[in-house]
Amino acid sequence: MTLTSILPTLRASLPDPLDPTVWPAATAATVDDVTVRAVSMQRLAAVAGTPCVHTAEEAPPRYRPRDWQPRTVCVTVAAVTRVRRPWGVLLVELDAVLPDCAVLTEARLIGRPSVAASAAVTVTTNPTGTAGVDAVLPADVAVGDLVCFPCRRALAHRDVVAR
Repeated sequence: MTLTSILPTLRASLPDPLDPTVWPAATAATVDDVTVRAVSMQRLAAVAGTPCVHTAEEAPPRYRPRDWQPRTVCVTVAAVTRVRRPWGVLLVELDAVLPDCAVLTEARLIGRPSVAASAAVTVTTNPTGTAGVDAVLPADVAVGDLVCFPCRRALAHRDVVAR
């Protein structure tokens, strides 16, 4: 449990910490953005549109063997297209296909700082909301917000575009 999860109002001045083992090397969090090797994910989404993918090398493990070689991993940015709250469950629909390598426990809301408490969210990509993956996002997530999450392998743009 982090200080920003106990006191969510601190997120306006302090970013949530990142897990360095799942994000690419040289990833930094700000209050309203994530940068990977000095590339702003918010700016990438503004230029390329959503969904978009940024690839980079994985961060080295804390204790690595001599023969360790870095793999290529990626960060995906998607836009929220629909938010529903049936039966007290927060369902968030994205404009991207969720790959099996996505680490949604590390999903971040970018584009605006949120001081709302964190909530368990079911992230879906289909309009029926039948299949979903659990994530933790601020409870005030809305249509048009950007969600950024790491993936454990390199993806191409065609792998995350909804057909």
